[in-house]
Amino acid sequence: MTKLFIPPVFVFVSLILIVVFYLLIPQFNCIPFPFNLGGIIISFLGFSIMGRSRDLFNKHKTTLANKKSTHLITEGVYSKTRNPMYFGMFILLFGIGICFMNLFSILTPLGFLLLINFFVIPTEEKRLFEIFEQEYHDYKNKVRRWL
Repeated sequence: MTKLFIPPVFVFVSLILIVVFYLLIPQFNCIPFPFNLGGIIISFLGFSIMGRSRDLFNKHKTTLANKKSTHLITEGVYSKTRNPMYFGMFILLFGIGICFMNLFSILTPLGFLLLINFFVIPTEEKRLFEIFEQEYHDYKNKVRRWL
């Protein structure tokens, strides 16, 4: 996978789209102030999920790059979803979309989720199965991809 198709690039592009939709199609800015500020709390939740995921990688001294992974993490947030980092990114983007008040800004995270779900995760799952074999197979059968 080239560096252009890594999830942080998808997050960055999604952030740009959220701002562009807000600025270019203001007729869809439909969440009134101060309700849009609820997006800050939602974004913080997404950021927190991503942080907890990263902390588990640090705890087990493994890497986010799954082709170099040395430990299959199945505890904490990974016991609820196999993709807490991506789920956290989605929640972060959703909260930012709410802050920007635009209907298309709120829908942008769904595009992010679809890209991750159909283009990134299948490749990662294949690599994880190659590395961890039966252990990953058992984990995959026990924990759902999302929630």
